[in-house]
Amino acid sequence: MKTIFKFALSFMITGALGMGFVSCSSDDDDTPDFNNKVYGQQAMNACEDVINQLNLAMSKIEKSNLTNEQKAELQQILENNVDNVIVPTYKNLADAAEKLQKSLGDLSANEITQANIDNACAAFKEARAWWEKSEAFLGGAASDFDIDPGIDSWPLNRDLLHSYFTTGQFSEEALDDQSILGFHALEFVLFRDGKNRTVAEFQSNDTYKGFTDVKGAEELKYAEAVAKELVLSCYNLEVAWSETPNAARLKAVQDANRDYLTKKGKSFGWNMKNSGSTESTFDGLNDALSQVLNDDEGSAVAIADEVGSGKIGHPFQSGYIFYVESPYSYNSLTDFQNNIRSIENVWYGNTNGAKGNAKVSLSQWFAKNDSKTGQAVEAAISSAISKIGAIPGPFVKYVSTIWNKSFEDDEVVEIPE
Repeated sequence: MKTIFKFALSFMITGALGMGFVSCSSDDDDTPDFNNKVYGQQAMNACEDVINQLNLAMSKIEKSNLTNEQKAELQQILENNVDNVIVPTYKNLADAAEKLQKSLGDLSANEITQANIDNACAAFKEARAWWEKSEAFLGGAASDFDIDPGIDSWPLNRDLLHSYFTTGQFSEEALDDQSILGFHALEFVLFRDGKNRTVAEFQSNDTYKGFTDVKGAEELKYAEAVAKELVLSCYNLEVAWSETPNAARLKAVQDANRDYLTKKGKSFGWNMKNSGSTESTFDGLNDALSQVLNDDEGSAVAIADEVGSGKIGHPFQSGYIFYVESPYSYNSLTDFQNNIRSIENVWYGNTNGAKGNAKVSLSQWFAKNDSKTGQAVEAAISSAISKIGAIPGPFVKYVSTIWNKSFEDDEVVEIPE
């Protein structure tokens, strides 16, 4: 996931946070313990374990004297990863983004209904889930064509967004600045405090701090423009990876003069399936497998690191409350879990993770060739999803309580590497 700030990939989280720990609550009620730092630390540790186990798995592949049969099976895994994980994920993402756009349409504040808004919010969460489940394979079109930041930059630059609304310069110029585009711009318009906004809110001025001089109708118009751009970006991803792209979506991408092929003129799906070919950007099998598992950018390890050190770590460990992702929809913890599920899907070779039954997968390959390593990876993935889910939600309230800072008042600053 692209942010407008840089952060170090590696992180040390095995020790204390330096903030002091609160013991686990012994209460029998279901009231979230927002002061308990153990939950955040356990989630970070679990992400670190995913990183370690995936690195070990890749190391085992690289150091093994693989038979031709084992190499052929790994090649089939790459092919399955394209056909049954990446392409269907991007197709589902584009489908959901379409639903979101159609729900809003070009309706004015006087025309839109609560059903329109509710449908848009539901489609937003559906699209958001598929996007987060794609982050283990950002390596490729999402990064090569700078699609990721246009879809998912955060923190949302509220100061810039406000200036566009109040000056009326919110259309084409705004769409050139990634810090006020994509999911988080739409989230700000559609949600408040985890709830869908109402028709009445769009027919009057906003009530959010610093935006009370902004008309809801202007926000709605902006959301429609951002949704249109989001759909095109989702088409771009699907078309780039598919060897037989949807004709209408391909035309939309071509009409927008967007790039969608590798620098050698191939689809990204073909590129991964044919690693080692002179027409592929991957030098060989291990090069492609490393991109899937543990490259520094756009891999399963990269997103596990970002979830632990960035998405959780920056607000929880370092107190950068402004850095909380998805604070308006209260979707943060679901986002983080879905990021780990993107790793799970890659590992199990389908879009339903451990619940799926892919005939070809890294899970099956390791079960056959190195069961101990495979089981350790799977246990780490399962634990990370569980530990993230155990953090008291909403996440923005959890970290705000720990640091005694409000999200709205926390100044946005450059995060040091």
